[in-house]
Amino acid sequence: MEPLTAKRFRLATSAWIVQRAAIAVIFLLFVACQASAQPARDAQFSQAAKAALDRDFASPEISYLLLDASGSVLAERWPAQPVAPGSLVKPFLAIAYGEQHAGQFPTVRCLGTRTRCWLPAGHGNLGLEEAIAQSCNTYFLTLANALDRKRAAESFARYGLAGPAENANSENLVGLGAAWKETPLALARAYLTIQKEQRSVLQGRIVKGMIASAQHGTARAVDAALGRDAALAKTGTAVCSHTPRAAADGFTVVLYPAAQPRLLLLVRVHGVTGAASAGVAGAMLRSLGAGESAASQ
Repeated sequence: MEPLTAKRFRLATSAWIVQRAAIAVIFLLFVACQASAQPARDAQFSQAAKAALDRDFASPEISYLLLDASGSVLAERWPAQPVAPGSLVKPFLAIAYGEQHAGQFPTVRCLGTRTRCWLPAGHGNLGLEEAIAQSCNTYFLTLANALDRKRAAESFARYGLAGPAENANSENLVGLGAAWKETPLALARAYLTIQKEQRSVLQGRIVKGMIASAQHGTARAVDAALGRDAALAKTGTAVCSHTPRAAADGFTVVLYPAAQPRLLLLVRVHGVTGAASAGVAGAMLRSLGAGESAASQ
């Protein structure tokens, strides 16, 4: 006859195994439920976001594209045809330059109008991050002048961008004029790729420049709306493509929150500068619950 203690041990062991198996099954069912519920939650947020943006920012002067971190479209009001996005192409020019020059960037002195910058008085001496923050034409024209166009086109293509023609001049490469056009979706997803690659030194410097842009640069209206260090941002002022024609169209791309972006918002506002469009982009994200007030709830 089997000793009583051994029998109790076997029964206890069997019970423990059954209990652990039950816990594992419950956990797997929980994970499955969570996974199946996620698409429903995403769909609800997408519908609510579009309703809020179309209600609160109904002006036909505003075009927008809202993506999640995976690059899926959550809400949009923007024709899909390619547009000239102005200085939003500068970070990709910087990446192409860095790939051709072993990641080394110059310090450039911007003298304003004399060196073809948009700021008449000039920005003074700039490195890469501050040049992105201030969207300095002088700095990026300097990079463009030292760029192999064919190799640059290969860099742009890796980000899903069409890029300008290989015979593009330096002005085209920094986003001046209308020679470089991209679809809104391709441009937005290219920015997501930069953010995902930020552990690389080159892309990390681009991201630092976008943080600085939102803090004190041309996109500072974004942090003013959402809170300091809230977002990554870049602005662009481009040739107007609307009828009736205005002096310019303003573009802003925002990734929020800065630490681990969940949303990307690309905005175009007819008839304003990129800096002015940054205020609209910040207000749009604020209307979706982004910013300091949402974080404190």
